[in-house]
Amino acid sequence: MTTKHGMRYKNFILLCDPKPLADGRFGAQVAVADEEGVRLIEHPFPARDPFATEDEAVEYAKAWGKTWADEHEATHRPEP
Repeated sequence: MTTKHGMRYKNFILLCDPKPLADGRFGAQVAVADEEGVRLIEHPFPARDPFATEDEAVEYAKAWGKTWADEHEATHRPEP
């Protein structure tokens, strides 16, 4: 999984590369994978919520991904 805006958070990998839009803005999106790289979810955000900069879209996606990870951590823990 190659990504410019990936990060580890708890037992997850958040892939937060934004989608460039035709008008020069960016759509936020995040894919969450487990530590083995198996994609658990992919979440694009509504097109009505574009961001003026790439960084804004990335930060929004990271925050959403962290919240999702916090809510699902107990059900996706690696076995000891």
